[in-house]
Amino acid sequence: MATASAFYETVAACSREGEPAWLATVIATTDSTPARTGMKMIARISGLVAGTIGGGALEKMTLDKIRAEQPGTPVRWSFDLGRMDGSGIATPMVCGGVEEILVEPLASGVPLIIFGGGHCGVALSRLAAQTGFMVTVVDPRAEWASAEKHPLAARVVCAPYDGIIARLGVTPQSFMVIMTHGHRDDAAVLHQAVRAEWRYLGMLGSGNKVQVVLDGLRASGVDDVRIARISTPIGLPIGSHTPEEIAVSIVAEMIAVRNGMAPAARTPLPR
Repeated sequence: MATASAFYETVAACSREGEPAWLATVIATTDSTPARTGMKMIARISGLVAGTIGGGALEKMTLDKIRAEQPGTPVRWSFDLGRMDGSGIATPMVCGGVEEILVEPLASGVPLIIFGGGHCGVALSRLAAQTGFMVTVVDPRAEWASAEKHPLAARVVCAPYDGIIARLGVTPQSFMVIMTHGHRDDAAVLHQAVRAEWRYLGMLGSGNKVQVVLDGLRASGVDDVRIARISTPIGLPIGSHTPEEIAVSIVAEMIAVRNGMAPAARTPLPR
């Protein structure tokens, strides 16, 4: 069993990294339960990381509920472990008690994944981190996927774009920006990302490139309602040209979305 210091080192590591994670703590028990007050576990989208809150069906239900709801603020869940008096969420357990669990998100900031760590990616990762986003940068080029290039990013991933969305744990709260070093890579990432659930998805590019890529999405069966949610060309229309100006336009748009405002209206491209 991990020591207390090792457990809290894991808590700190999860708080620093880009993948959403949660701390679940048993805060109260009534009658017979498999856990005692104070027991803890850390959960990620991919599953249990460390610790336990009693194991068995209760732990699995908690993990499943965390992955399904992905709470952004602390929540309290009560589980009925066979008491059968409506004291909490029903479980298949027959211990006879009630266990109350506090679930707290560990990661700070809204998750943002930047695909492409080049000049625009460098400017965006810095400004986005400074404005409250928890940044992950992905690039298959080692010279651009580095902490030196992206010192404020929570996580830098050097990996091919093929299958990347499935590996990153994208959630309905995720912001994603596509600005790779080639239109083929942009299209490859967008074809994956558009089929996930997200809060914001944008792609950098000229009107012609955007048209080609979106036509490719339609040809692959993606419906126009979902395509219309993509912010592309990305960013507020402020006449930006330099990487820093482009970063300002994108971050301003993302902040608007984060604050509950719609992205900037786009002029429909001809079909």
